[in-house]
Amino acid sequence: MRFGNDAADQHQLDGYGWVVDAAWLLTKAGHRLDGETWRTVAGFTDRVAARWSQPDAGIWEVRGDPAHHVHSKCMAWLALDRALRIAEHQHTSGRRTRRWRDARETLGREISARGFDPVRDTFTRTYGSHDVDAAMLILPLLDLEPPDSRRVQSTVDTIRRDLDAGWPLVYRYPPGQDGLPGREGAFLPCSFWLVQALATTGRQHEAADLFDALLDLGEPLGLLPEELDPGSGHYLGNFPQALSHAALVQAALALRDARDDVASHP
Repeated sequence: MRFGNDAADQHQLDGYGWVVDAAWLLTKAGHRLDGETWRTVAGFTDRVAARWSQPDAGIWEVRGDPAHHVHSKCMAWLALDRALRIAEHQHTSGRRTRRWRDARETLGREISARGFDPVRDTFTRTYGSHDVDAAMLILPLLDLEPPDSRRVQSTVDTIRRDLDAGWPLVYRYPPGQDGLPGREGAFLPCSFWLVQALATTGRQHEAADLFDALLDLGEPLGLLPEELDPGSGHYLGNFPQALSHAALVQAALALRDARDDVASHP
């Protein structure tokens, strides 16, 4: 967005992580990036290395001042980490990789120190806050901490408890904190992210039960909205919503991988 919308003036850090991670998955599968693609990915990573310390609008773009969103910082760490992995397969200057590595290590320490609430035993929504953010359900996928670590497991449980919107739904953040009129619905992709987090952290049965309940929320063609009203079940927001369906696919793949892992380690 360049003009005609407030997003034109936003600094939004989180998007780079998934792009660079996708490039890493392609590299990991044995497909070398062409020169133009690697220059683009490396440019994104340079931008992250230069701007990760700045507050941003966050994934949900709530109305308010920029803040140090922990999810955004995690996604910046993801971009730096995956770019360093790709750099092992692509010609990259030592100076550039040192800059990325220094940024990754510094950022990782900062997330651990400022993005975690030791009293509540959970990663938080922003630095210094006590609120949680359902976007942090992606934490088990990043390798920032082991998926079975106490801090990761406790974060998943805290999000599930604090943002509960009634089985099988969760809110994306505490309702009433986005600066907009009206009531916040349950954001459906977050429930599928919870399935993915549960499956990835070894809680396959809980994940499968939640997944089945979410599938029942689809209309006859299986299409899903962006949000649901937790009380009535009415669809809210965009319909059909691509993000909801993408999260469904990710959840299904996480369940498959969890079953395969159990089968290979009886």
